Amino acid sequence: MMLVIDRRESILLYKGGCLVLQRKGKKDRQIPVKPLEQVVIYGNPQVEAAVLRVLGEAGIPVAILPARGNQPPAFSGGGLAVQLPLRRRQHRLAEHPGRSLKMAKWFVQNKMNSYDLALATLRKLYPEKAEGLVDFCRMRDRTTESLQSAPSHASIMGLEGQLAHAWFSLLSKQLPDKWKFIGRNRRPPRDPVNALLSLGYTLLLSEVTRCVQYAGLDPSLGFLHRDYPGRESCALDFTEVFRSGVDCFVLTWLASDQIDSEGFYYREKTGCRLSKTARPIFYQAWAYYREEWPRPGGLITENAEVHFGSLRECVNGHIAKARKYMKQLEEQNEGIPA
Repeated sequence: MMLVIDRRESILLYKGGCLVLQRKGKKDRQIPVKPLEQVVIYGNPQVEAAVLRVLGEAGIPVAILPARGNQPPAFSGGGLAVQLPLRRRQHRLAEHPGRSLKMAKWFVQNKMNSYDLALATLRKLYPEKAEGLVDFCRMRDRTTESLQSAPSHASIMGLEGQLAHAWFSLLSKQLPDKWKFIGRNRRPPRDPVNALLSLGYTLLLSEVTRCVQYAGLDPSLGFLHRDYPGRESCALDFTEVFRSGVDCFVLTWLASDQIDSEGFYYREKTGCRLSKTARPIFYQAWAYYREEWPRPGGLITENAEVHFGSLRECVNGHIAKARKYMKQLEEQNEGIPA
């Protein structure tokens, strides 16, 4: 169950195994902690310290999103798990240049494979523009070939960045003009599509970070994303693989009758945002979608069946694949230069 607090006048307390949501003129609402899977706090409501402590103890991820301005989101949740052997392996691989490079390529390759999901969504929503997808697919094939021989992290990031730019350029040609999408921008987002992509990626990162921590990995030590103060690079590595799922959600939601351009407002300083009336609709749709998330890599051909699972199941499954690959890399004593 997902809890969203998006009213500034809200007060959130903890009492006897339940969160208590108070709003002036409204009856107090009690939410049991046990079934909660994620809490989103939007803006600046009053949240009792005991609430954050209880949610942290229960390992429930909390995403704290700014209502205005360009501040980045903040996350809280459980601490690192106690699976020390896996974390030690992660550190050994990260310190080995050749194996670290292999891990970075593994994440980018999985991200490139995941574009199949978003491409299938575009074909379904805009079949009259399906021919426009051909050039992107060819570029992805070329990028896949180049990735295998990429000599450095910088070259890998360059290839990934070029393909991401091509993807958003493709979206600008596929989406209806009413959404005014001309490419990816953020902090602040300048149009409804970028506003939804930024919000979706933030919610995704919150859940991925929780899964990475519980698996025993060090969330700050990545292979694709390099070390930087305050950056959870490993969580960002895994998030890359699931961004296409967010893209599918945004494309599908914008094409539905649940939202139109009136559901957004724009300020020069803070950019484009969901309106108060549109936010509950968004979070309700997101809560449903995160339980029926398309599995990356589950679609091989255009007509193949797409498999679904909860977002948490999908992320944990991918972490298990990464653990297996990490073990294989350590067992390969030859052929990987230091």
